Amino acid sequence: NVVGNFGTVFCDNAYWQSAIAARPASAHRGYMLGGVAWFAIPFSLATSLGLCAVALQLPITAEEAAAGLVPPAVAAHLFGKPGAVMMAIMLFNAITSTGSAEGLAVSSLVVYDIYRPYINPNATGKQILYLSKAVVVIFGVSMGALAVVLNIIGLSLDFVYLFMGILIGSAVVPLWNMLMWSKANAVGAVTAAWGGMALALATWIIVALAQDGELNLTTLGKNEPMLAGNVVALGSSAVIHTVFS
Repeated sequence: NVVGNFGTVFCDNAYWQSAIAARPASAHRGYMLGGVAWFAIPFSLATSLGLCAVALQLPITAEEAAAGLVPPAVAAHLFGKPGAVMMAIMLFNAITSTGSAEGLAVSSLVVYDIYRPYINPNATGKQILYLSKAVVVIFGVSMGALAVVLNIIGLSLDFVYLFMGILIGSAVVPLWNMLMWSKANAVGAVTAAWGGMALALATWIIVALAQDGELNLTTLGKNEPMLAGNVVALGSSAVIHTVFS
């Protein structure tokens, strides 16, 4: 969880855009206040509602808990339909806000880091605007389709959340080094990010196979393989980038 969240912060272009757009004198204050305010999410949703579900002995199965249904179950039990409505409104606001930020972030990467520098350096404002809108739509539809596919496959929210660190955790240290270490180089950063991810995936599979003797969603989704993969993603990328630099 910690490794995965490191990855979501360091690898999310929405954070970088906000930092660049903000005034230097205000950026650190905004991020500090935002980080402190964010603690309301785990404390109110995970700790409070999670313990409440245990105390009330609500009939929530392991599959439902892994799918993130504990908070709405507790809200509906305590407040009835208004509780379910409040939870739905909160989730709608969170999802639309996050989706909007990610759509704009991906659009910015495609337009200003790929299209304009390498494909059409003389792109007009109208062309850039049109492509930005197209990327937002394509990205939104693609993410919706991916969510449907993951649901059909049977991957729980818990599985996807922990697996996220295996995929993107290896980019954390290279990004940090590129910002804070004068000897860090781009080749080492790219090698560390991809190499660390490959090692993390291999470790994840090997630990699951060694622990249970078979590979399936249940064995791959256990805490031990996920933890091993996340730690290797973070640690191996640091070693690789240090060697290359």
